[in-house]
Amino acid sequence: MAKSITLTRVYDFPIEEVWNALTDQKALSEWLMPCNFIAEIGHEFQFKTKPSPGFDGVVNCRVLQIKEKELLSFSWSGGSLENTVVTFKLTQPGEKTRLDFEHKGFEGFVNNIIVKKILSNGWKKKILTVQLLKYLSK
Repeated sequence: MAKSITLTRVYDFPIEEVWNALTDQKALSEWLMPCNFIAEIGHEFQFKTKPSPGFDGVVNCRVLQIKEKELLSFSWSGGSLENTVVTFKLTQPGEKTRLDFEHKGFEGFVNNIIVKKILSNGWKKKILTVQLLKYLSK
């Protein structure tokens, strides 16, 4: 069983626009969750959303890697999850932008089975396919 969530999407938008959506605090807060993100390695920030059983609605993160218009990686800890890692890699095939996404580090039965499934559905069916696309299209 894979211990990560992966997804590849191609957006009909220039790499600069997709990069901005991933790294601008206002943009990220609009399409993902309200946050206090700053694109600086080591910056600690939080995403905040509606609480649910076993989750207070706060995701604690720390920027791990940034390579302008190519790579953004940050830790992701919230609820039962500790130190998972979210990574966005961008490439530009022609006029489009390819996003390779990975969320890894799910340890333990509950996290690897239940939490990963919930997050996988969110990333794949809503966040990166609907919400980010809607943000880019406006």
